[in-house]
Amino acid sequence: MASLTQVAEVMRCIARSEDALTVTQVSEQLGVHKSTLSRLLRAMRDASFLDQADGARGYGPGGLWYELAAAVHAGGESFSAKASATVRKLCDELGHTGFVSVRSGTSMVGVVHHVGGNPIQVGVPIGKPLDVDACATGRAMLADMDDTRVRELLHDKVSRASPMSPQNMDELMQRLKQIRTRGYAESIDEVGNGVGALAIAARDPRSGQHLALCVTFASAVVTTHERTRAIELLGQARQQLQSPYPPPVPAP
Repeated sequence: MASLTQVAEVMRCIARSEDALTVTQVSEQLGVHKSTLSRLLRAMRDASFLDQADGARGYGPGGLWYELAAAVHAGGESFSAKASATVRKLCDELGHTGFVSVRSGTSMVGVVHHVGGNPIQVGVPIGKPLDVDACATGRAMLADMDDTRVRELLHDKVSRASPMSPQNMDELMQRLKQIRTRGYAESIDEVGNGVGALAIAARDPRSGQHLALCVTFASAVVTTHERTRAIELLGQARQQLQSPYPPPVPAP
């Protein structure tokens, strides 16, 4: 394969997997010798095409992917664009900050950010990774997996990134069970003191693309009514995003 073709094949391989892939796994899928592939993966990492997710055990999407994803919301009818437009509407109605986030290995990364009209806006910078088990967006996405897969992804241990995060796997599993029952994930004081977040996960019925949508707020100033309304709107957003697309209109 020519070098550009190899890069494209590697990117497709990474995109098809929700978990970080090792050199051996990519080599087996593409039929490329490991020594050649290892040099290519390192070059792609250095150019921000890839990131060494899960410590150094495998490769996942790099910063360049997130930059491209962030640009998508400017136009088009992709699932990412629809999710961005949905979050924009949530921010306009609720007044809080909103994000569209993706999972890379065991981290969550915000790729789209919108600001609401309230004078107090809180959140984390775009591109800053958060441990998947220690934030609302991450647990919303983990709740879409079965428990066995979650344990495999996290190597049966939690990050303990915050005192408010799950401190062991049993506690994490209990929170995921609650998310599946309630339909949303919540965090308070995990990504920062006084920062609250409500999140849902949504999957594109066509491509299978998996995203998390959330609103973040200063927890001390949010009323019970506002929190309930945010949960309601997030549930409606997921239903709309995951509704089957209407069939194309036949040409006359």
